[in-house]
Amino acid sequence: MSEGTRRRRILLAVVWTLAVAAPVASLVTGWLGSRLDSWNEIESSPDPVGLLFPAAGAFLITHRPRLLFPWLLWGTGVLWSCYLLMFAVTAWTYTYDPSPLTPYLAWPSLWVWLWVVPTFSGIMPLLFPDGRLPSKRWRPVLYGHLVLMTGHSLLLGLTPDPEFELGLPIENPFGVPALGRIPEIAEEWIGIPIVVLSLLSVASLGFRYRAATPEVRRQIAWYLWAMVIFTGYWAGSQGSHDPVVIGVRIFLTAGIPLAVVASVLRHQLYGIRLILDRTLVYGTLAVVAGLTYSALIWAANSVAGDYGAVAGLAAALATGAVFHPVRLRLQRSVDRLFNVERDPYRAADLLSRAVQRADDPAAALAEALSIVRSSLGARGAVVEVAGEPAVSFADGEPGARPRAVELVWLGERTGRLLLTGARQSRQQLAVMAKHLAELAHAVRLSTDLRDSRERITATRDEERRRLGRELHDGLGPTLTSVTMTLDEARRRLERDPGSVEELLVRVREEMTATLESVRELVDGLRPPALEELGLPGALRDFARATPGPRVDIRADDPLGGLPAGVETAAYRIVQEALTNARRHAHATRVRVTLSRADGALRVTVADDGVGLPEEPSPGVGLTSMRERAAEIGGTCVIAPRPGGGTEVTAVLPL
Repeated sequence: MSEGTRRRRILLAVVWTLAVAAPVASLVTGWLGSRLDSWNEIESSPDPVGLLFPAAGAFLITHRPRLLFPWLLWGTGVLWSCYLLMFAVTAWTYTYDPSPLTPYLAWPSLWVWLWVVPTFSGIMPLLFPDGRLPSKRWRPVLYGHLVLMTGHSLLLGLTPDPEFELGLPIENPFGVPALGRIPEIAEEWIGIPIVVLSLLSVASLGFRYRAATPEVRRQIAWYLWAMVIFTGYWAGSQGSHDPVVIGVRIFLTAGIPLAVVASVLRHQLYGIRLILDRTLVYGTLAVVAGLTYSALIWAANSVAGDYGAVAGLAAALATGAVFHPVRLRLQRSVDRLFNVERDPYRAADLLSRAVQRADDPAAALAEALSIVRSSLGARGAVVEVAGEPAVSFADGEPGARPRAVELVWLGERTGRLLLTGARQSRQQLAVMAKHLAELAHAVRLSTDLRDSRERITATRDEERRRLGRELHDGLGPTLTSVTMTLDEARRRLERDPGSVEELLVRVREEMTATLESVRELVDGLRPPALEELGLPGALRDFARATPGPRVDIRADDPLGGLPAGVETAAYRIVQEALTNARRHAHATRVRVTLSRADGALRVTVADDGVGLPEEPSPGVGLTSMRERAAEIGGTCVIAPRPGGGTEVTAVLPL
């Protein structure tokens, strides 16, 4: 056992010990109060703050020990039980067994309550559920609670005459006579700021509810309404000493921890779910079975008289007959409480209907993952979709060591499912995994399609920008020059006709150059030779027109119809490779191979030149070849050729 685990177990043992001791202290307080004439029945009854708050807080601490709110809930209940017990013991010893220690025992009873009431009525609503304020603007309310608690507890702890607070003529061993009646006057008016600050704290909970997601709203709604009802009644009944009014206030106080536990069980607050499932079901079953068995034994003995053994057998058989349907009914009730669907085919049907309502595969997978987590009773679930870029979906709180389930669709791995805290059958998990695998496959396809569209759009936009630059920088100035030359020729036609011929010759030369530029621009988009000669013929035509090494072009016969984009990419890659072989490699012979196999065109350009340098730096030409292949989903590799030279290999999917 690690040191951290041992410390955690010791801490939980202390927490639960005090959580059990707090109700005992409340019961002892009630017992002592019942023997005091000065206490009424309401004051003698067990207080729900001491009975319920510690247990609810300990339950949450066991599963979420790092959160602040469970500790506040638990500490409030424990401290309140201590306060009530000290107050009751003080009154009892003063009445029946006064001693010199009685004033010291009474002293904490003066002020300890101030660290309980503002905490559960004001600080806890401010910090529910995550232990943080809704926003910085609520800091003054928190500071107000802390100042009130600290300041007034000091006044009460130092009051020279504590009778106004204790109701007993006991001296304060730490009293400061100079304070006079200041603590008493402050006590008379302290209820107003406590109530106002508490109302503001509950209002902050309302603001948190309004800004929360639908799931978080469901989780905090129970506690919100419990606090609204309690604080509203408390504010309205402030100052009343009617036992009935106080009794209703105590009853409403009990609703606060119950609301928190209900949020945990019903809406998985803090990600806690199915914690009490088996205990609740089988514990109830054990009680029902025992009571049923006892009742049947009693009934059989009453009827059968001396036939006790037969009656016992009949009772046992009857108990067994009712056990199974009762168990199933209890199980269904608990499943409804925890939103769990154990039937794998019902869960699959629910999942299919939810997927049909989704707008896209990603939304469908997110919705399906939420349903799968709920159906499997997991605290957290994550789906990691295979492929690049990485895509993942999460629901709940993924743990440190989740259980991994591979998602396979039609023999292809589409991702994996990570589960934390799931305790369901293999059959149900297998059914759910098939649905998630199909959705993960759809998400990957949609992601790849979106990325492909983005690449196409980016390539198209870049091509448009290039065309715009070519037209603006090349064709535009040339046409402007032609226009100005023609205007000059028109002006000279009247006064010097002989000089016009020179201008017209210049215009013809400029127009010829412009036509050549336009032809080069069109060839840059898609060489006309590809339309007339096909890919092998266009490459042979280019090789004949380019001085340099001898080029041998070999192609499958027939190569078959190729998509226009593949033809253009292959032509440009070979064109760039031949240019590099002539300019940089100083090759004397180049072999170009075109082959079609496995749904792709394989292009190989091998030369006998000087080869690649030891540390090649990717220039514009090499980068351009790779980008042209990548634009259509292919690859282009430039590597040294066995025996010397360089080899360019491009695989372009058809």
